[in-house]
Amino acid sequence: MGHCVSRRIGSAAVCGLCLLLAFGGLGCARREPVPVAQAAAPSPPPPAPAREVVICKIERETAYDRGLKAYEAGESKRAMALWREAAGDAELAVRQKALFAMASVKLSQAGSDAELAAALEMFDAWSKKSPPGGSGEDARFLVPLLKAYKPAFTLKEQKAAMDRDCAKKLAEREEQVRKSLQQQVKALETIHQQIQEKKKGLSNY
Repeated sequence: MGHCVSRRIGSAAVCGLCLLLAFGGLGCARREPVPVAQAAAPSPPPPAPAREVVICKIERETAYDRGLKAYEAGESKRAMALWREAAGDAELAVRQKALFAMASVKLSQAGSDAELAAALEMFDAWSKKSPPGGSGEDARFLVPLLKAYKPAFTLKEQKAAMDRDCAKKLAEREEQVRKSLQQQVKALETIHQQIQEKKKGLSNY
């Protein structure tokens, strides 16, 4: 009987050991490897700036443009006719440029008070309708006028020079008149003396 108990204890010990090993194997099987942290995915590059689409505007050739070509070719009369046509254009900018061109050319070519007044009236009409900053008027039209322009101090100097020249010429003329009168007086005195001598000669008879 004692032998049976020892066998049972031994069998129980063997079964217990097997159970421990089985549980240990299950524990190892359940252990999963620690996942390695994946590298962060690179952020996408910033989007490229959108390209600006430039739409070219096809500009029409106006009567003002044709007039400008004629003026540059030396055809002033044809240019003025084309600019008069452009002065009635639908676009304000074209009308203003045409008015400015006509006024500038008329002012630089004015040869009388009436032509000067007409040019100044055109400038006044252009100025009243001109928007802030202008309409792209071509300032080259004023170049001939600026070349002939005389500032006030220059006119004063010219007047003073003319006054000096007039005074000099007047003095010279007065001297000529004085000498002429002296010669005439001498001639009269000579004639008078001759007459007196003849009277004396007659009185001796």
